[in-house]
Amino acid sequence: MQNLKIQEEIKALKGLGQHLEEQLKLASVELGDFADEDLALLDKCADYYALSHIHDFNLNFMRDFYCAKKRDCIENRQIKVQQRIELQRIKSATEEATRDVAILERFMSTAEERLIPDSVVLQRNSQHLATKQALLDRQKTLKIPKDFNIESVIEKVDSLEQR
Repeated sequence: MQNLKIQEEIKALKGLGQHLEEQLKLASVELGDFADEDLALLDKCADYYALSHIHDFNLNFMRDFYCAKKRDCIENRQIKVQQRIELQRIKSATEEATRDVAILERFMSTAEERLIPDSVVLQRNSQHLATKQALLDRQKTLKIPKDFNIESVIEKVDSLEQR
């Protein structure tokens, strides 16, 4: 039973080989016309056909396969271009952020140089408060007559300056 199946397979393969040789002769192609690399590819192709049990070769399948591969290639190129554009946008945003950080760091260092320490500010504040209090105390002790006219004093100063 097993031998019968094997003999039928051999017979079918021989018939297929003769059919393919006739097809090649119809296309005016001789196996000797192919380069060694091409023959190696044909051998691989025949092996794949034998392994996958494909005996009827249809060019439409090859065209469909080629179109699918070409579409994938075009889509991959488009994705690459989009990713390059996105990468360039990210790089420019990163460079801009780096410039902004450098500007802010220079600003902070300049601000820290100009910054007056808290102890100095507190000391100046207390000095100003002491001076203010001293002036207020002097003002309280100063006795200004009620009939004092500041405008007449200003006129006298002006007349003295004109001389």
